[in-house]
Amino acid sequence: MMHRRPQPNPGPVRQDSEHRDVVYRIDADDRICFVNDAWLDFADANAGPSGAEGLLGSPILSHISDAETRHIYRLLLDRARAAARPVRFRYRCDSPELRRLLEMHIRALPGGQVEFSSRVLRLEPRAPVRLLDPAARQRRGDPLQICSWCKAVQVQTAWLEVEAAMQRLGASDADLPPLSHGICPACSDRLTRLGGAP
Repeated sequence: MMHRRPQPNPGPVRQDSEHRDVVYRIDADDRICFVNDAWLDFADANAGPSGAEGLLGSPILSHISDAETRHIYRLLLDRARAAARPVRFRYRCDSPELRRLLEMHIRALPGGQVEFSSRVLRLEPRAPVRLLDPAARQRRGDPLQICSWCKAVQVQTAWLEVEAAMQRLGASDADLPPLSHGICPACSDRLTRLGGAP
């Protein structure tokens, strides 16, 4: 089943859209087969894919850049398909101006489909963090790894909140490093246990 949105909304996200469930589904072959309007609105407001056409039919794991996170997604998918109840966990999906705590439910559907549904639990406004702004073009130097799940940034051997990482690095808005998405050890342990739990 493919969902097509009649008109993309390029404008800012309405406040109520932060509180709608963001839903996408994959088919039995792990290809994206559905995204809801809240997903499209969220993507539009956060420099994500514009519209569903290029996304639908693509393998879910092709959108995940690092091997460890792909492995954890595979564990969570296998767990959801084998379980009688949804797999649930909390994660962060921040914007430059907001810390967002969300909860994801992954549940099996008939025909081998799997549904991912995320709901905002808490929003915390903050001073804009340009490092998280995808429109910031001045990226140079070695990439910083940011955890895809908790948004901590790796600075040497420590994983820090983005503001603390920027302070420790002495990075300014004029000297932004590129970001590379991955997973921190704490989230890796937590989600690996969840994916492998009986």
